[in-house]
Amino acid sequence: MLIKKILIAAILLVLVFVFAEEKVYVTAEVGGSTEIVTTAAVKKNLPLTIKFIHSVQKTPVIEELEFDGADFVLRRTRYKSQGVGLPFMESDGVFRKDGDWFIMDNMNRRIKNLSLRTGVGTELTINLAGEEIKLYEKFPPGTKINVAIK
Repeated sequence: MLIKKILIAAILLVLVFVFAEEKVYVTAEVGGSTEIVTTAAVKKNLPLTIKFIHSVQKTPVIEELEFDGADFVLRRTRYKSQGVGLPFMESDGVFRKDGDWFIMDNMNRRIKNLSLRTGVGTELTINLAGEEIKLYEKFPPGTKINVAIK
């Protein structure tokens, strides 16, 4: 009887691991606790876009990432003015200009987990799997936002 119970428990445990779905969690650290902002099922090519106003140039920046099955990969950065902290070197990717936008394509930077912060006037917004979240409207400046796969 004990062996039967152990076998059933082992089978259930295997089923949990086989069918448990990994998720992307976006969380905010607020007042010493962690709040789940949103989640999305992990799948290959899952898009994640981060939009913000650059703190120095005061112009928009859009970073486009996608999940490749193991990590998020920064594919492209678009911005309206060149300056501190923005990609510009040949080793960063393929640079081009499109109208008012500077675009760095083919960046291919692997990122396991992201840590972002809301800021004064930065209008931090993310779009995960088609859901746009204006983090700057939900959380005070300085709030740590984490994007992690669990």
